[in-house]
Amino acid sequence: MKVFLENFIEMMAVERAASLNTQIAYKNDLSDFYNFLLKRGTDITKVDQQTVRLYINEINLKNIKSNTLARKISSIRQFYKFLFQEKLIEHNPLNGIENPKLGSPLPKLISEENIYKIIAFTKAMIEKHNRNTRKKYYYQRFLSQLEILYSTGMRVSELLSLRFDQIFDNDSFLTVNGKGGKERIVPLTNDAKIAIKEYLELLAIFYNLDKIVYFYPSKDPSKHISRQHFACELKSIAREAGLDETKISPHVLRHAFASHLLSNGADLRAVQQMLGHSDISTTQIYTHILDEKLKSIIKEKHPLAKKIMI
Repeated sequence: MKVFLENFIEMMAVERAASLNTQIAYKNDLSDFYNFLLKRGTDITKVDQQTVRLYINEINLKNIKSNTLARKISSIRQFYKFLFQEKLIEHNPLNGIENPKLGSPLPKLISEENIYKIIAFTKAMIEKHNRNTRKKYYYQRFLSQLEILYSTGMRVSELLSLRFDQIFDNDSFLTVNGKGGKERIVPLTNDAKIAIKEYLELLAIFYNLDKIVYFYPSKDPSKHISRQHFACELKSIAREAGLDETKISPHVLRHAFASHLLSNGADLRAVQQMLGHSDISTTQIYTHILDEKLKSIIKEKHPLAKKIMI
């Protein structure tokens, strides 16, 4: 199993440009399936459709979410497709196994008002700790991250993996390395550019800029801070700012970018390009949010609202 898995992960990384997070997800899903096979004494190359269905039934008993189940099945499907193509098995046991049907839940949203509230609070903390360089650096770094995410719609993994030589304090655009190794160019707002410039000034106090690799280095200058680290900081600062931390996450900021742009009249195609969506149908989910918003406005504000059936 170990050799098969390593070869499969290598193929996903090299041929399909799978991100590190995707590779880890595949490895975890397949390791879980392998442990199930070990308990049954089943060889990885001797799996049949009935065995796969038994595994699906077992994990269903754990009441996992349908999208998690779909991901696990997809991981196993891709793995056995690889084994079949490499002629390591004669039959693909995933043929005839369907993925669970998924709904299309609307993304969680945060209002423009609450975005500005977090920004204003962070700026106030920077001013408050003007003489405490360490704390000022902490809040200034966060402010630059928040401004970049909200002005570009970048994924947090794309933000944190930005290399130091990709950003200059007077640039109006960023080149983003997205999923599948695809590059896209996104614009920066003036506020983001100012936050970047002030962050760079503080970064130079704590790091030798000639030795760091990433724009947001961790304690080890050759590495960047993790997604989990940023997510914790985001929730902590949101809580300090008086917001409900359970309703905000790095991906909620990406949703906010898209929905706020569209609600202010941006073109759907332009938003698609900035988000890095290969299929516009992925971006169109945000139009449903606007539909609900419009319905709510009509119900609340229209003089004939009680007579309008929506």
